[in-house]
Amino acid sequence: MIFRRLATTAAMLAGLMALPVTAMAAEAYTTGNVNVRSGPGTDYAKLGMLYEGTRVDLRGCEGNWCNVYGPRLRGWVSANYLDDYVGRPPAVVVAPTIIVRPPHYRPPHWNRPPKPRPPRPRPPGANCKIAPGFPCPR
Repeated sequence: MIFRRLATTAAMLAGLMALPVTAMAAEAYTTGNVNVRSGPGTDYAKLGMLYEGTRVDLRGCEGNWCNVYGPRLRGWVSANYLDDYVGRPPAVVVAPTIIVRPPHYRPPHWNRPPKPRPPRPRPPGANCKIAPGFPCPR
């Protein structure tokens, strides 16, 4: 019980200490349309694109690449496309996601044509045309 209270208090204090850190991130604006990548270099995958004048928060830089947090987009941007001027309102273009289904996926049943059914086997004497109660001749 005491351990839970100490852990909860420590978590709350850690959360309060982290709030000012996010507010101290440097602010920058893009100077042109720039690709946002998953790592610091052109070899990394493209995550999306930021338009000219988009405001981003700088989280750190490595060489000529800066880790940014933009509107609904996080990743790495070339430092050549960043400046601290006030530009147009922020806009972001995100690459559309491609739906990849697992190999065992089958579409719902209403997308498939009906399967042909084999004819039902008839019991012996089913084709007999005699009145009910009379046996069929063999």
